[in-house]
Amino acid sequence: MNLIIKNIIIAFIWLISAHLSGQEVIQFQKAIEIAKANNAKLRSDAGLVKYQQALVNTAYNFVPTQFNIELGQFNSSYFDTGFGISQTFSLPKVYQRRAAVYQQQAKTAEYDLKLSEAEIRQQVDHIFMEYNFLTAKENMLKYQDSLYTVFVDKTVIRWQKGETDVLEKTTAEQQKINLYNQLTIIGKMKEYIALQLQWYINDGRKYVPQTDGFGVLKYGIFYDSISLKKHPVLQLAEQEITTARAMTLAERTAFWPNISAGYRNVSIRGTGADNVVYQGGDRFSSFQVGVGIPVFRKGIKASIHSAQRLEEVKADIYEAKKSEISALIQQKYVLYNASMVQMENYEKSALPNAGLIRSVSEKQFGNGQINYLEYVMLTNQAITIESEYLELKRNLNMYIIDLHYLTTNYE
Repeated sequence: MNLIIKNIIIAFIWLISAHLSGQEVIQFQKAIEIAKANNAKLRSDAGLVKYQQALVNTAYNFVPTQFNIELGQFNSSYFDTGFGISQTFSLPKVYQRRAAVYQQQAKTAEYDLKLSEAEIRQQVDHIFMEYNFLTAKENMLKYQDSLYTVFVDKTVIRWQKGETDVLEKTTAEQQKINLYNQLTIIGKMKEYIALQLQWYINDGRKYVPQTDGFGVLKYGIFYDSISLKKHPVLQLAEQEITTARAMTLAERTAFWPNISAGYRNVSIRGTGADNVVYQGGDRFSSFQVGVGIPVFRKGIKASIHSAQRLEEVKADIYEAKKSEISALIQQKYVLYNASMVQMENYEKSALPNAGLIRSVSEKQFGNGQINYLEYVMLTNQAITIESEYLELKRNLNMYIIDLHYLTTNYE
């Protein structure tokens, strides 16, 4: 049975090594740089920015110029010809306000891109932290596995000599199986996280996060109401208010008149009003200027009213998001401070106790002062303390990452 367990562990290590052989270790900052250039979400957001910017000049589109041709008896009983050209214009301010709407929509797209970049940085930060946590836990379990391997071998020998019963031998083997199962799960979780990283980077290559020890991340951020407003979520929400306001101003121009200008050229045959006989080749011209005034205004008023309501909605959304982010920061700070106190307690007492339990139990088991079952119980107690400490550091780092996202000045 012991040989079977060894073979399983060797096969497991070989499979993990084979999987990782085609992967490249990447640093956090490098991962962010590549993600900014290749991430599918960022690329689509950047494309939307260019699209909105390209729309700005469409605000100066004029209605089509109208060309008219007249044929028939419209001046006399003879066959006459005529042609005309006319163009309708809006006031210059109308085009300016339309352009302002497109400009504000382009800025909205830019802030949306900025928000996506901040969110992806946060997610990649989580990925690196989680991978480092799993690696630290994996190393802890591997160390424990190496100890159990030695003791399992001794237990089997003792069992073969009749110095111990089958319960001790079975317990020792079960501990190895439990460790193998935990290491398998951690290995799969690391594979899953590596796949997440590949999706964010999106350059067709396989990466694993660089592991440089699992410590507490640096944190020393100050924030106030001014810096809070510079968060991409609030910048985007504020920009949406500005865009809605520009749309309201553009809708108001529907009340303004249009101006039209035209030119007409016709032929006359026969005696004219001045008693002169004209032939078909004689041409006469005229010019027209008109003003278009919106008489039916119900629809226009409805459009303006709806635009004003949209302004109010966007303002409410801004206040809601501002309140939400402020509350999230306070909540994360509470959890961060509580975790810091817990970690200090662990480092002051729990971790030293775990180390003492390990060393004493190993020594007593080696001297025969305690049996294997007692040794396993004490060792598992030490593992539990060390695992809880790792989980505590993981949670603390998660709060730090989230606080960085919530309080960093992204300008």
